[in-house]
Order: sequence, then C-alpha cells, then structure tokens
Amino acid sequence: MKKAGDILASILNDEVFKKAQGYSELFLSWELLTEESNIAAAAGYSRIKELEGSILLVEADHPGWIQILKTKQKELLNSIHRRFPQFSITEISFRLSR
Repeated sequence: MKKAGDILASILNDEVFKKAQGYSELFLSWELLTEESNIAAAAGYSRIKELEGSILLVEADHPGWIQILKTKQKELLNSIHRRFPQFSITEISFRLSR
C-alpha cells in the first residue's frame, strides 16, 4: 500500500509538494518552537492554527497562556525564522480557542 505522501508526490510537482511539506513541518514544530523559547509547557495548551500571509495565528486554551506566549513572541519569531525562513513570518497573532 502506498503512503499518502507518495501519492501526493506523484500528483503534485516538486515545488508545490515541497511547499506543502514545509507547511506541515511548521504546524508540527510548535512543541519544539516553544521549547526553544523556554516555554515548553505552553505547547500543551496552544497550537498553530493557520498561516495568513506573513502572520502566524496561534490559539491558546486560556488567556494566561496567551500572555505567556506574548512575553516570548520575539524568541518564538527568532526560532521560526531560523527553522522556516521560506515563510517570511513577521508577526504572531494570538487568540483564545473556542
């Protein structure tokens, strides 16, 4: 049986596939990004929700976690720039999850 990634790779051209893979890696890296910013505990209560242009939208379960994340926004952006320069993320927007 073929993996979903193998099927997609055969349908999409390399450039589109690499971009999609980069998005996937970004969304899956939240735990690592928070760890690098010395707020590893926040990963269990927050998540990357979407990327709109150059703005990364992060949702958190409680306003207190949003405050903690905001205090580490610069460190988070530095980690994101280091790991994912192709996305040119300039800002992180935080919101309370529903």
